[in-house]
Amino acid sequence: MTQPSKEVLKKESEDFIHLKIWDTYYYSSTLLRKKMEGNIPAALDKNKKYKVLDYGCGVRPYEYVFNGFAESYTGVDVGDNPHADILIEPEARLPFNDGEFDIGLSSQVLEHVENTDSYLKECHMLLKPGGLLFLSTHGTWQYHSHPVDVQRWTSYGLKRLITGYGFDITGFIPILGQLALTSQLRLTFYYSFVKEIFRPLKILYYPLSMMYQLKMKIEDLITPQRVKERDSAYYLVIAKKK
Repeated sequence: MTQPSKEVLKKESEDFIHLKIWDTYYYSSTLLRKKMEGNIPAALDKNKKYKVLDYGCGVRPYEYVFNGFAESYTGVDVGDNPHADILIEPEARLPFNDGEFDIGLSSQVLEHVENTDSYLKECHMLLKPGGLLFLSTHGTWQYHSHPVDVQRWTSYGLKRLITGYGFDITGFIPILGQLALTSQLRLTFYYSFVKEIFRPLKILYYPLSMMYQLKMKIEDLITPQRVKERDSAYYLVIAKKK
């Protein structure tokens, strides 16, 4: 089987996070991207080079965030993923030494992991003492299987989970409050309706989606931060190995 070129792989990564304004997940995806871009570099030392492990790398959408910081960047995934440097079987031990990496990145992976215990133990073992884990996952979201969708977390539950595996949480960033999320869920339903049931209405969906992107932005702006910290669609956790 012919592997895609580097240009094709790069475009897939860029397209994954740079959506069109009429795309269903434009606002929520853009918000997540901006939180990654703003919070990850702020936690790093610009005078230091890091060995980065992207555990469940997908299309490596946030690799560019580590530009200028990474000594190396290693993507690991399951299945047939041409973006991954190393492919493993589910729940398999990663082929690295304990304490080999300075940074672990887990972006929108944990909700798909069936054995959370094994995954987080690997994250902890592979990091050096003082190593950083950047982990984003869902608080509230609709079911989406890639290949399976397993779980969601409350803000308290996610903090408790991460600290239970030998990490100190140094940052906890909520992304997309519940008021805006209700609009996101409605828009997703409308998209499924015109895609699967009544395709002739698809031409009307795009202006509707653009209106909803603005609606979500306004709703998120008026939601108090303390409310978003309690209930959000995504969370970005920054944690340090003890």
